[in-house]
Amino acid sequence: MRCGIGLGLGLLLLVAGGPLAADEEAPRRPWLLLLKTQLLETPGGYPAFCKAQATAKRGALRTSVVAKLKAIADAEQPTLLEALGNPKDAQRLWLVNGIVVRLDAKALEAAKAHALVLHAYPAGMLPAPPKKPGRVDPVHRRRKKPRTWKLGKKTVPWNLEQLNVPRVWKELEIIGRGVTVAMFDTGINYEHEDLAKNIWINPDEKPNNGRDDDKNGLVDDYYGYCFVQMTPEVMDRSPPKHGSLTSSVVAGDGTGGTQTGVAPGAQLMALRGAGGPYNACRAFQYALEEGADVVNMSFSIPNLGHTRGLWRRMAEHASAAGLVLISGAGNFGRQTQVPVQIRIPEGIPCVICAGGVRKDLSVPVFTSKGPVEWSGVAFYEDHPLPGGLIKPDVSAFPGPGIALIRGGRKDGYLPEDNKRRGNSLSAPHVAGVVALMLEADPELTPWAVKSILEATAKDLDAEGKDPNTGAGLVDAFAAVSRAKQGPQATTGAK
Repeated sequence: MRCGIGLGLGLLLLVAGGPLAADEEAPRRPWLLLLKTQLLETPGGYPAFCKAQATAKRGALRTSVVAKLKAIADAEQPTLLEALGNPKDAQRLWLVNGIVVRLDAKALEAAKAHALVLHAYPAGMLPAPPKKPGRVDPVHRRRKKPRTWKLGKKTVPWNLEQLNVPRVWKELEIIGRGVTVAMFDTGINYEHEDLAKNIWINPDEKPNNGRDDDKNGLVDDYYGYCFVQMTPEVMDRSPPKHGSLTSSVVAGDGTGGTQTGVAPGAQLMALRGAGGPYNACRAFQYALEEGADVVNMSFSIPNLGHTRGLWRRMAEHASAAGLVLISGAGNFGRQTQVPVQIRIPEGIPCVICAGGVRKDLSVPVFTSKGPVEWSGVAFYEDHPLPGGLIKPDVSAFPGPGIALIRGGRKDGYLPEDNKRRGNSLSAPHVAGVVALMLEADPELTPWAVKSILEATAKDLDAEGKDPNTGAGLVDAFAAVSRAKQGPQATTGAK
């Protein structure tokens, strides 16, 4: 998730009443110009929003918040674009009110001085237009009826048993039906027999016809989209098949005999990106517009400085629009000191951070621990140390020895004693539990989901929420049972 190609951009800036041409010889970098007007004030806007919307329905919030975000962008961005000389390949964003352009140092300073510009952030790697259209192969048929699933004689591994997942399937008859989990990862092996039936299919797109059937600006996005290469091909091709492994923990349905997935009735949307803020913003926007309910982010980005604030703003806006965001705590317990072990996106308050524990419920030495500090980040000078922001939020199992599919195109599973480990695997356990919760009550807001997960978790360390295991080990049966009670089960954001 670290590859991409930059694209050039010519521009003209208007400063001090006259035009200033960019130096064509000077090196230019992609910058995200954040405009003045944003949906939520910082840092208290998101908690206030959650409190005001304590009993809101998630579906209504999706519609209203997305409309507000787009209206804010449409009101201000044309003026700034005109000041930039209306560059043809400038990239507009609406999740945050921002424009991405390539600027040299002189042009950047001029842009930052514009009255509409709040801040300038490095945009990360920008994709180049594809030289030829990508193809999706094979093409799965759209299902006309809801997915049916039976546990039958499938082997249920220890990690699902310890999270109380089988009780949800058997006693509550909930498997994640109707819930879409977007996997922001390296792609998905959509040919594997345990994943093929659970791949999300864009209902308004015809595959491989070279046209943008649903008018969302992307061609042939049948299973999702790759925002690195700007192609619809999202097959997980490169070792270690990271996205396929995490996907199997969310929704592997056990067709081959072993039940790897927590929510075997959920759908998996494939989103590939390079991990930079521009790619992430495009992925979040796609997930919101195409109906995803949850985003699993099994990655961790260090050394972002003030750009942490841009990620937090994106996450808070996405969460306000009803997208549940989940990330693993990271694997930096040996390498760094608190408060830099837990990074981005898992260190953002509204993102559910999944820590990791062994089978015996002890904390592995590699698992990142909290707390997290935000007091030095522009616009978010909160959560100072020594108390900081307590992370992780909850814990699950990072391996080794958990049930996983083989990541390649061949069907089958890794050996039971496989050594795969990392909190990239803790996060999809939690994402799967959230999918079960949202089948129980599709209208639960992200802050209600987070509160329920913490309230029902099995406390493992110091009493209450602590920086080693958060609120404790996720209990799927308790969380889903609480979710069935509806919005009255919990109020406010934690």
